[in-house]
Amino acid sequence: MSFIDTLGGLAKGAYTFLSGKSIGSSLARTALLGYALNRINASANKANEQKDPGTEVLIDPDTEYKIPVVYGSAYVTGKITDAVMADNNTTMWLCLTLCEKTGNLIDNTPSSIAFNEVYFNNFRLSFGGNGYSVDYMWDDSNNNSDVWANQIEVYPFSGGSTSPVSFSSEGAGNTQNAYNIMPGWTSNHTMDNLVFCIVKINYSKFKKLTNIGEMKFKLTNTMSQPGDVLYDYMTNTRYGAGIPSQEIYKS
Repeated sequence: MSFIDTLGGLAKGAYTFLSGKSIGSSLARTALLGYALNRINASANKANEQKDPGTEVLIDPDTEYKIPVVYGSAYVTGKITDAVMADNNTTMWLCLTLCEKTGNLIDNTPSSIAFNEVYFNNFRLSFGGNGYSVDYMWDDSNNNSDVWANQIEVYPFSGGSTSPVSFSSEGAGNTQNAYNIMPGWTSNHTMDNLVFCIVKINYSKFKKLTNIGEMKFKLTNTMSQPGDVLYDYMTNTRYGAGIPSQEIYKS
């Protein structure tokens, strides 16, 4: 199976902005996730894993994709904006663009977007001491496995290539610029005013890492009040209406 055979299957629809926590999965969904977790563990424990050279596939770009704006809390899948194969086609590097960086609140305080959680194929990921290398995967029943330990790395950025951030659940995280992590990038790859992630996935047939799968991130923006949201969208010249601030009455 191709390491990137599901690249073209990532979500293209509009994002649904959510608030609060989910109500949880049904018993049937929980059972399926637990079964999938056990299957992954069983496969990972097989001895004498053979090296698979992987496959290179070309994917046409999605020229109609629009980068969303996130206010409050939302779950977003993002869009692949760059992909690089390395290590004889056994390692995939991805750049996932998630949303725009928003402007200032009405009181002129800069807004900020935090990374709360990340999911890979519906499994929540947690990280080791460095804050970016995966150590455990969790299903909806809070079962965990270390089968993907050190197989996936996630480097979040909020605002550009020189704005690395940590997940809110972690005490540490990456401090490098994105162009020092992503193969082939230079200081000209600035990703200005964008919230994005660099992701590294190591191919492993017996650990069920043979394709990109779907990644989903929970983000929280400090800009959530209706007045701040409306003012930002009306005045922003990048993604909003670009109305001059002096033409908007503020009380």
